[in-house]
This record gives sequence, structure tokens and C-alpha cells, in this order.
Amino acid sequence: EVKEQFDVTYTDFIIQACGHALKKHPRMNSSLEGKAIQQHTDINVGVAVALKEGLIVPVLKNVDQKSLKSLAEEATILADKARKNQLKIEEVSGGTFTVSNLGMFGIDELHAIINPPQAAILATGTAGERATAVDGEVVVRRMMTATLSADHRAVDGVEASAFLRRFRDLLEAPGELS
Repeated sequence: EVKEQFDVTYTDFIIQACGHALKKHPRMNSSLEGKAIQQHTDINVGVAVALKEGLIVPVLKNVDQKSLKSLAEEATILADKARKNQLKIEEVSGGTFTVSNLGMFGIDELHAIINPPQAAILATGTAGERATAVDGEVVVRRMMTATLSADHRAVDGVEASAFLRRFRDLLEAPGELS
């Protein structure tokens, strides 16, 4: 039996880090249902996939409960199905948070539009070497810009900032991701 090989991408790390950060900051994992805020217990991350016709957002279910390898496999399969126009309705439904990564297109930074009724979307750009100061010295580090768009009717800036800090910390110390 031949098993298909799946490469782990930056996007897979981003998705997994989001899942862990959302678990710690559950208010970020909410939606606006009319005027009511619904906080979700399942962490289902939609990942924007670019098609010629526009964007589609397949959803990875229960991200916080999956290994990096499992997420990579599922994300690859869903993206492939999206490009072939073979996604089922349940594969694009039920998202509680969305990630849009344009790094593979050489985009350094973007400000994404929230996918209603979700309360937030995380946008990431290219991960590349950049000069930065560390302990008074200029060093080159691999860095990436992440921006968060949040609906302040559902979540405030303090919670959004805490989520982003946790997300950053997880990417900087990937050993915490399991």
C-alpha cells in the first residue's frame, strides 16, 4: 500500500497555533447571530483558498484536537478539492474563525475582511528573513506579519491582543504545539 506524502507548510503551523490560541481565548471563537454573541465550543478554522473565480473557505473541524500532520493532510485534501470544485457543503460550513495566508504570493501584510457571522479573521503574510534588534544588536530572523480583524460588537481589543500574543508565542515556540 502506497501512502501519500503530505508536506507541512507555514499555513499548517498557523492553523494549529490558531486552534491552540482560540482554546485559550474562547471569546475569539465566536459569531454574531443577529444581535446575540454565540461562543462556540468547537474550534473550526476556515482557510481561505484562492481560485480563479474568487475565494472559497474550506473548514477544518476541531483544529485544537488534531496533530500537525493530521491538519496538514486535511488542509491539503480540502485545498485540492476546492481547486477541483469538489467541496461538499459540510466542508465549507461551520467555521468559527478564518485564516487567510497570502505569504505564498509574496505578500508581506494584509488586512482581511471578516467572514460573517464570525467575529474575527487572522491574516498572515510572507515568512522571510528580516533584520531586527535583539538585546541591542541587529540580527536576521525569520519573521512574518500577522494582522487580526475583529468585530468589536463580539470581542474587544484587549481580548484580540491577548489572542495575537498567544498566537505569536506559539509560533515562536512550536514545541508547545502538539
